[in-house]
Amino acid sequence: MATIIALVPQLPSTCLERTSRFYRQKLGFREVGRYPELLVLKLHEQELQFWLTTDATLAETSSCYVRVQGIAALYQAYAAVPGLLRPEHALAVRAWGMSEFYVLDPDGNLLKFGEPVPWEPEVGQLPGL
Repeated sequence: MATIIALVPQLPSTCLERTSRFYRQKLGFREVGRYPELLVLKLHEQELQFWLTTDATLAETSSCYVRVQGIAALYQAYAAVPGLLRPEHALAVRAWGMSEFYVLDPDGNLLKFGEPVPWEPEVGQLPGL
């Protein structure tokens, strides 16, 4: 019987060098593989891949959800990076029970960082809403 050991997001990139530089310098990833049409990055042993495309519109509808522990600390670290976070993507508790913030990469891929908010449905509304 086969076992799935990981799901690895693959996002489009119009320039693998620019993508690698952004993710390494702004988000703390490390590059673990580069091929003519594929870039492999890791952060905290989680893998993220990028495939080369000439269609710049593909990234405008691409995203990746990143579940984290300690989202407030991660948000503070990323908030210290000049020009990384947009006000409309700030850390907030969402109606679906997640504390989230968002980052757009240079191609327009949307990275959604989230952590579950502890709450009890029978008590009522989520905290922060």
